[in-house]
Amino acid sequence: MIRRPPRSTLFPYTTLFRSRKSGALALVMTLTILLLFVQYNSVQHDDREHTLIQVKNVVIGHRTFQSIDSKANGSDKEAGGGGHSAVGAESDGVDGDNGQEPQRPPPPGIDTNRFMRNHNQDQHAFGVLKPPYNTGNSDKGPNGRAPFQGQRMFPETGDNRNSYAKPSPFSLSGVGNAISAFDNRANVPFRPAEGVGFYVGEQYSGMSSRPLYVPKQRLLHLDLKGAPPKVSYLKKLFPLLKQLGTTGLLIEYEDMFPYEGDLAPVAAKNHYSKEDVRNILQMSKENNLDVIPLIQTFGHAGFILKHRDFGHLREVPNIPQAFCPSNNESMMLIEDMIDQVVAMHPGIRWLHIGCDEVFQLGLCPKCMMRSMTQSRDDLFLSHVSRVASYVRERYNVIPIIWDDMLHHLTAEMLKHYNLGNLVEIMIWTYVQDVYRFIPHDVWAMYGEVFPYVWSASAFKGAFGETLSVPPVKPHLENNLAWLEVMSKEHGRFREFRGIALTGWQRYDHFATLCELLPAGIPSAALNMLTLSHGYYNETWMQKLYESLQCMKSPKYSTFVNLDVDPYLWDKMSWCFFPGLAFFKMTERLDGVRKSVLQFLQDETVKKAWLTEYNVRHNYSSVSRIDASLSNFPFQYPDVETLIRNARDTLREVFDEYTVAEWIEQNVYPMLRKLDLFRQTAESLKKAAAWPVRPLDPLPELQKYGIGIPTDNPRNV
Repeated sequence: MIRRPPRSTLFPYTTLFRSRKSGALALVMTLTILLLFVQYNSVQHDDREHTLIQVKNVVIGHRTFQSIDSKANGSDKEAGGGGHSAVGAESDGVDGDNGQEPQRPPPPGIDTNRFMRNHNQDQHAFGVLKPPYNTGNSDKGPNGRAPFQGQRMFPETGDNRNSYAKPSPFSLSGVGNAISAFDNRANVPFRPAEGVGFYVGEQYSGMSSRPLYVPKQRLLHLDLKGAPPKVSYLKKLFPLLKQLGTTGLLIEYEDMFPYEGDLAPVAAKNHYSKEDVRNILQMSKENNLDVIPLIQTFGHAGFILKHRDFGHLREVPNIPQAFCPSNNESMMLIEDMIDQVVAMHPGIRWLHIGCDEVFQLGLCPKCMMRSMTQSRDDLFLSHVSRVASYVRERYNVIPIIWDDMLHHLTAEMLKHYNLGNLVEIMIWTYVQDVYRFIPHDVWAMYGEVFPYVWSASAFKGAFGETLSVPPVKPHLENNLAWLEVMSKEHGRFREFRGIALTGWQRYDHFATLCELLPAGIPSAALNMLTLSHGYYNETWMQKLYESLQCMKSPKYSTFVNLDVDPYLWDKMSWCFFPGLAFFKMTERLDGVRKSVLQFLQDETVKKAWLTEYNVRHNYSSVSRIDASLSNFPFQYPDVETLIRNARDTLREVFDEYTVAEWIEQNVYPMLRKLDLFRQTAESLKKAAAWPVRPLDPLPELQKYGIGIPTDNPRNV
């Protein structure tokens, strides 16, 4: 559609038509103006959406990145060309799928109140997000102008033609913002950070390949709490992780580490042996995966503090979660843990020392005495500073900590404890709206204090404490949001080290199992490929299918659809990645669970002969009970078959303890409920005579004034 020029622009030329002599000249001038506006509109559209680029292939690491020289707005601007050598190739309160899009700061000149707004669920498609500026096919901002006027890097079409894909109404949220935008902190064009590579691909309907930030380090988190995968399984998994673009492993041993001496009671009965740890490290080295061990040195210490021998180190006597930072024995035990773990991991560059979610702090008598002159924040920072100093001074290893306990602090307080020179923070959140939990003032504070930072997203273990398989879409949205945030915020720091793709197996030491590792492999693959490419679209579709060893079939000629196939059960059913059998079994679990719950709901709630009332009063119809029991044989064998299937598939990955725990938590409850249903039904059938109505009221209701009436009910 041609945009009409302002009336003041047209008016002087329309007056020429009043003179016959100048009529021809006026007509020519008018047509020329219209043609110029048509061209202007087209060029502006191309400048906003498809900046002319010249692509030069540059081999970086084991992949070919694209070095791009861009011409935008009539001047040469360097859009990229930097790159890095890649090593090698996990509650309901989290609102990652709440239908709202991350709110971002407006570009310079845009009114904040008009810009910051929520979006409805219809702005989501294919698991990716729309930019907040998108109104149909326009890229105009709330004030009517294109919000980002710097250079854009846009994809090749895959051939030699100078053509580009049309903008999609389902484009990725803010994908081009960081690459083509003016920096929000200064009115200067964006420049990629040193060591950052960008991929270029083709745009498809529903997804965008506008290049995003590619993190230099891409860690996969192995949470081993009480459920260690077999070393033989990890041997099959590590080459896949390398193929997906993983550069390292963040290994959280917890009670799976072979502690010795005073710490021997901490190790679980099924912990890894020293030989197991050495094998894991050797396999990691063979696949160019750097290893960063994670030790809990403040909060989440239940695996230690639950023991009676260490109970005196608790901050709160009956809550075995956090170390008392005022007890010198706490530091002695922590140093012993660090010594043993570092000794088993020679040559490591980083050690993650935890320090997240320290909810019990300043509550024990010793800490309360200190709090007379120090705040709770001082207690926290002094302990972190002490542990970090030990790691640096003793081993010349860089400590990493989670960042959540720092959000409310000031730069001055962090500088007072020299935290910026002691630790690197790992900034984590698993939601789509990263800025909601880590607002701009926190980023500004971090930029003032810390030269080096990390981020952390999730591929499983973040959207339900008892899930058996992760929903892929909210995890993908979280990772895409993190790519956008890193692209916007990395300029604050000397280096944004990279991202850890976390995969929690329990929410804490005392929690039951959530999604096990093999159930999360499809989600891990899709999200790691998104991180290693810097965008999400089907240009790397075949890479996904080849990595997961999917069959050559028309089924794999199309990309995934996370709205139709949210767990990827259908798309990954003909693949052969490590742990596939267990992953497919989770689909069977879902079907059997729904069937059993529906059966029990129908027979004990919707129908009127096996309700709790019938059972309490032993009052029902025998023929109706027989009808309900006739459906029972279709349920029980399904559950028994599922138990055997789960046993066999779990044994490929885990030891017998984990096999038994998972089945007891996820399958056995269905068997128990069905057994109880059958026993109750058979008991009701034994009645030979039934009392006259009305039946006696429930005695427990008497405390509410409800009981046997004093009057004859027939006279009421």
